[in-house]
Amino acid sequence: MKIEQISIQGCNEWNEDASVVNDKYRIYGVMDGATSEASRPGVETGGYLASHSVQQYFESLDDETAGLSLRKHAVRANERIRAMMREQGVDVEDKRILWATGLAVVRIGEYQIEYAQTGDCMIVAVYNDGTVRTVTHDQVDHFDEKTRLLWEQCLAEGLTPKQTRERAFQAISQNRLLTNTTGGYGILNGDPMLANYVEHGMLNRIQLRTLYLITDGLFLPRKAGHPSPPMADMVALIEQKGLQGYAEWLVANELDESRQALYTRLKISDDKTAIRIDLD
Repeated sequence: MKIEQISIQGCNEWNEDASVVNDKYRIYGVMDGATSEASRPGVETGGYLASHSVQQYFESLDDETAGLSLRKHAVRANERIRAMMREQGVDVEDKRILWATGLAVVRIGEYQIEYAQTGDCMIVAVYNDGTVRTVTHDQVDHFDEKTRLLWEQCLAEGLTPKQTRERAFQAISQNRLLTNTTGGYGILNGDPMLANYVEHGMLNRIQLRTLYLITDGLFLPRKAGHPSPPMADMVALIEQKGLQGYAEWLVANELDESRQALYTRLKISDDKTAIRIDLD
């Protein structure tokens, strides 16, 4: 088994992504923290603290705890976030300011792959015949598309980029009130209801060649109102350019001002983290 990982900071002050490579227990994962309204310049954001708390949780597993299901581990990592917020005096009842992170994590077994997922961190499987299977569902995209449409509408109305950004982030703040509800999305933010919204399952290893664990900063860009590019397109580019090469290509496109109007972007460049697992 071969493991490759990358993490590239976006345009913000902190890289709110994190990753886990726990070879002892064959557990691998990526996390994507969400900046909270309580963030302050020069101070670690809630998203950074949440994603790195989950990273530390999975890195500190021992023989007594490692055998728990990944769903149970996600719930325990969520409880850890809640305890840390309480220690820091965060109002854990106000969803807008909670430390929050998405998660995609796998455990490699001899015959099966166990997985757990929340938010918009994704797991993609590639088989020996080239078939690309999107294992998980982007739980946040229905909100993200509304925000992209709002962004384009504000620009069309003549709002400045600053005014447009403020309107968009007001909408994002309201979306967070629906985290860990059937109308929202699952995310690790200390809310005990997360236990009901962890996607969890098993894949068998028949003809399975490669697994990708990715944060949304690596998704191919899209324009509001257009369907999201298939994950197979992203995988094809990664296999052509390599994981690092694909990420660098994506960043170059993001920074190319002549291309900015082609896609709807709330920020120039998002954090990008991925783990590629090539199976035996």
